Formats: sequence, structure tokens, C-alpha cells
Amino acid sequence: MRLFVAVQLSPDVKRALTQLQNRLREAGVSARYVDPDNLHLTLAFIGEWPDDITPLLPRPEAPFSITLTHIGVFKRANVLWAGIAPSRELFDLAARVRTRLTAAGIPFDAGAFTPHITLARKPILPGGALPQIEIPPVGMTVDSVCLYWSHRIKDKLVYTVIGRSGICQEDDT
Repeated sequence: MRLFVAVQLSPDVKRALTQLQNRLREAGVSARYVDPDNLHLTLAFIGEWPDDITPLLPRPEAPFSITLTHIGVFKRANVLWAGIAPSRELFDLAARVRTRLTAAGIPFDAGAFTPHITLARKPILPGGALPQIEIPPVGMTVDSVCLYWSHRIKDKLVYTVIGRSGICQEDDT
């Protein structure tokens, strides 16, 4: 199974990000946009792993808030993303996830944690620059961590929650 650990986004955040994707399209940004159902905030990408690792998922020490702040591009990865306001609690949660994976001997992408939500891949920016689009100041409370399975159904990439610490939001988008 192709797995990753992430924060599941609230319906309000997903709606705001979908509107942002539409504004980017209207501004002339051509890209492979992420399906709104697949929007999430990755804490650790595991990749291929045969077992359900839900028992390893930590809960946040206490519920905390995250807020969308800006858009950016990872040029090397060719990804357009929405950024999250700096949050000690979010960095601590990602570190706890990664510590538990390491202790269990589960390999994961150990690159630096940069909190972001991928909006599109392979963006072609009009004039080579990111359009000046204001991001909606939407936030949500993080009170759980989810284990996702990435798979294809009829040539469509689908991210399915297969485990959780705490209660992940029901997907009603």
C-alpha cells in the first residue's frame, strides 16, 4: 500500500482552497490541479508499506488551530501550494509522527517538514510569475491525524483515510 500520514482538512478549508484553485485558473495558471477530495496537509510520506500503521499515529497534545496564509511554488518539485501560518504545535505534531515512524523502523521521506497543501502540479505561470492572488484567511482546528492510502480507481488518483488518531472529519465536499 502507498501510505502517508496527514491532517484531514475541514470542509470549509477545502471549499476555500477549491475557490483558490479556480482563481488561479482564471489568472491563467495552467497546471494539473489536485482534486478537491484529495486536498490534505502531509505530515510524513511513507510510500509503499504493507501494513496498517494506525496504532502508531499520535493525537495532538491538545487541539490547535492552523490558518492558510499564502501561496507559493516549490520549483524543484514543480508544485504550487498553499502555505500554513507558522505553528509550533503543527511542527511538534509532525515531529512526533516522524519519531514514531523511525522508532518502528518504517521508512519515510525524511526531508524537512514544510507545512503546505499541494494545489497543483506542473504549474505554468503566466509571465513566469505567481499571480498576486489573496488567499482566503480560513482556518481550522487540528485534533487528529489520519493515515491515508493513495491508490487509483479507474485511472483517477484517490486518497482514502484508512486510520485515524482521534476523529477525522467526514468528507462532505
